[in-house]
Amino acid sequence: MLIIAVTVVCSCKSSKTTNSAVATNENAAEKKLQQTWILENLNGKVITEKDFSSFPKLVMNSSNFTGFTGCNAINGNLLSKGEGKLQFSAVTAETKKCEAKKEGEFLQLLRTTSGYSIENNKLYLSNQFGLTMSFKKG
Repeated sequence: MLIIAVTVVCSCKSSKTTNSAVATNENAAEKKLQQTWILENLNGKVITEKDFSSFPKLVMNSSNFTGFTGCNAINGNLLSKGEGKLQFSAVTAETKKCEAKKEGEFLQLLRTTSGYSIENNKLYLSNQFGLTMSFKKG
């Protein structure tokens, strides 16, 4: 009897642990997103050094990101709600004055991102209005 009781208790505990681990990773970004991405295109236009003093980049992990706007460091949370859906939340940025003319546009588009796709080693971000940005692997 004692062996059966111990077995049942142990199996319940391991089941609960597994379920909570699944719940924690439920909103994690897919592995293929978890790398460094360098901005190439913003709102349908190829970016140049005139737009940004240095090319913006994002470094994505399973649940957060860090990066660079071309002038300021940025970071925040990543929330994936299934295949092709992605949200950048709690986005914060340094506030140094810069020559990066398109920095505000980049941040606004990042904050409104709702979807993504990856094709030929390029990341495409979109919002409710369509494609907003594309990145190459860094």
